[in-house]
Amino acid sequence: MARSMNDKSRLLSEEVLTKYRIELLVKGTVVIDPQILFTQDDLAKIDQLQAQIPEEQVREGDAGDLHSVFVKRVRVDPPGRAPSNVSGTASRQLMGLLESRDRSFALKKIFGASTDYVVRRCQMHRMPPGCFVGIHLDAASDPDFDYSVIVQLARDFDGGEFVVYPTKYEQHVFRPPFGAVLVTTCKVRHEVKPVSRGERRSLVFFCSKRGGANRRIIESSTAGL
Repeated sequence: MARSMNDKSRLLSEEVLTKYRIELLVKGTVVIDPQILFTQDDLAKIDQLQAQIPEEQVREGDAGDLHSVFVKRVRVDPPGRAPSNVSGTASRQLMGLLESRDRSFALKKIFGASTDYVVRRCQMHRMPPGCFVGIHLDAASDPDFDYSVIVQLARDFDGGEFVVYPTKYEQHVFRPPFGAVLVTTCKVRHEVKPVSRGERRSLVFFCSKRGGANRRIIESSTAGL
């Protein structure tokens, strides 16, 4: 299928994608500038679709890590189950937008992958003042998570910095602008600092080379009770 020149210039510039791929390889985290992966129209469509998805407050992660964040589930992959969409038509349309051929091609290049990636989990995060995401490892939720992709959907807020801890003694702090996309490896601990003003909103999805059931094992039959 032929791609439009606009899509080709926006998503498929080898020079741009290679720059991001090298930075991700070296640093483990990279911020992709606005308008590279998602246009203003894409962001507006995401906002329209997410409004139709129910929200819940999450205070504990899969590994017992503490959070305070409002979440809208788009695609889930509970232990022992394959990824599946939730929330009906809106989630299906949202995943269709994320998994478009050009966008998948661009992310594959940024990941430096020779094979296609699948989106195993996807959700919206809303963080008003006081909300935070505690230090955690994404691979604790699904050992096959390779990269997390975070689309920044808010403009006016303070706090809410994304902090990555590549080593015990090192940290990198990121505050992506509206429309930017942060990509980070799921094998490194990270957190989102408390929001102090305004509302931080983002779309988060997790990519993997592997499909099939989530291989995470629940160690106790009473876990989560």
